[in-house]
Amino acid sequence: MDKRDVALQSSCPVISTPLFSPFTPLERNGERIVLAANGTFLEVRRPWARIVTQVGPALTAKVPFGVIHESFELTAGRIPRALLREFVAWAQRDSEVEIGGIITWNEHTGEYALMRSKSNHATSGSLEYELPTLEEGVHIIVDCHSHSHHAAYFSGVDDQDDMHAVKYAFVVGHCNTNNPSFATRLCVRGAFKNQTWSI
Repeated sequence: MDKRDVALQSSCPVISTPLFSPFTPLERNGERIVLAANGTFLEVRRPWARIVTQVGPALTAKVPFGVIHESFELTAGRIPRALLREFVAWAQRDSEVEIGGIITWNEHTGEYALMRSKSNHATSGSLEYELPTLEEGVHIIVDCHSHSHHAAYFSGVDDQDDMHAVKYAFVVGHCNTNNPSFATRLCVRGAFKNQTWSI
């Protein structure tokens, strides 16, 4: 087998769910495809979360697989809503253009932080930006951006940007009003799960 295929399959192996034994979660950071009687799942472990999300239907063939269910554990602890509100305040202050930012988590200190992305070119309908440089052990948990005076939603460009990531994505819209709109989703390697957050 081509060594590139060996490397790829090692980085994301495929396993089946035991029929008679308990399912053993990933013990270290990484990801794998899990075939189960009730569907195809992606299991992901990061320093900040453990995720099992369904990415496909069950096989049509009769297979000796067990059943698993979607699950999510934010092992880093609850994301401080004050940081989300601070980003919303930034977006409202600069409501004429789109802005970006990230909420990070430090695995060494256990602390969350909000950092602003550098805007290279910004209008009310687009944003070109650079993410802040992160130290080792600091992870992006929430990728934030604003939509100026437009509604909050996820565009096709957002889908492409988020396709390979494991993170939350947060959008704030109608930034020129006192009642901004919000859109939030969990991104897991191209599987998007809409969320409802109280801000």
